[in-house]
Amino acid sequence: MPDPFVSDPALVYLRDPGNKPGTHVVAIGIGTYDHLKDGSGPQTRHHLDMEQLTSPPASARAVATWFIDHFDCDEAPLASVSLVLSEPQPAVFQADGKQRTVPRGTYAEVQAALDAWIERASVDTKSRVIFYFCGHGLAAGTENLYLLRDYGSDKNDPMTGALNYTRFKLGLGSRKPSTQFLLFDACRSSPAFAKWNGDGGQRVFAVDNELRLGVAEPMLQCPLFSTELDSKARGRPNEPTFCATAFIQAMNGASAQRENGQWYVTTHRMEDALTMMQNRALAKLGVGGIIKQDATSNGFSKFRLRKFKNQKEPEIPVFLLLNGQAQLADMRIFATRTGGASRPLQGLETVLTPGEYEFRAEQADGTVVASKTEIVFPISVDVPL
Repeated sequence: MPDPFVSDPALVYLRDPGNKPGTHVVAIGIGTYDHLKDGSGPQTRHHLDMEQLTSPPASARAVATWFIDHFDCDEAPLASVSLVLSEPQPAVFQADGKQRTVPRGTYAEVQAALDAWIERASVDTKSRVIFYFCGHGLAAGTENLYLLRDYGSDKNDPMTGALNYTRFKLGLGSRKPSTQFLLFDACRSSPAFAKWNGDGGQRVFAVDNELRLGVAEPMLQCPLFSTELDSKARGRPNEPTFCATAFIQAMNGASAQRENGQWYVTTHRMEDALTMMQNRALAKLGVGGIIKQDATSNGFSKFRLRKFKNQKEPEIPVFLLLNGQAQLADMRIFATRTGGASRPLQGLETVLTPGEYEFRAEQADGTVVASKTEIVFPISVDVPL
């Protein structure tokens, strides 16, 4: 029997979901561009002042790692994770105790990875597919173009190295997996060249509605963008983007809701969760209000992404706000869930499971400086003390 890891170099994790539909993830992080400034190839004259990036590979690694290490779901267990990383040197990723060299991010490599990803997921029409892209992005009106490693390799048509959002989404929507979550973590700037060529780029999948003949489930597709039109997506060198970090927080519980006594991560408030977490990160850097990064959507469907196993509860981000009575170094802060034990908190940011809590700030000698009772519930909660 052929080794799937050999036939698909992007595959880094594979499990049989048993008699259940599986969740199939692909994460693409394009940081090295051969034909932009400081690239290894001839610089394209259509460079549009775009440069090399280090945050996208870190972001795709973080997303893939989180799914492998932390994703649990009774309804659709994790079945596969694929990873494409464009870095200066061939990228290595370790999972299941094995190191694998993953594809470099050219269009041909991305196409092969996506073909294999959808083929695996097509075994069950109830499969859930999750697509994450991070790299350079351009916009042309309502169209978006996502640049791959070999953007600019064709001097006459540099968009041969790009994904065309609309055509990609339409083609993907005619495939068998019926639940599709797409997150595009990229800038959406609109230079004239992008507007002239908004219909360019690759579709990857042709629209073929015959593939869904006899499929009982409706097509549920939820495409989200990390930022608004004509805005930038932000990150820090060699670290995951604000969107990637926010997505992981959302999957941990910030985008959770309770249905019939069971907690699920759903798409219902994913846009709000990404927006809130991204802007909190910007505020922490001292630029909140000056720079914003609001996630947006494009006609998304509402569906479940994760059912917590064994009645596990989601992790809700909690942000403590001191009113200046004392310095943090002089304080001890505790959180006590109603009916539960008290626990010390480290720093002003933490995660707690849903419920009612008493938050208490004490001086080193045990003197209570402030206390506050708050309900912890998704998306997040501020606790002024």
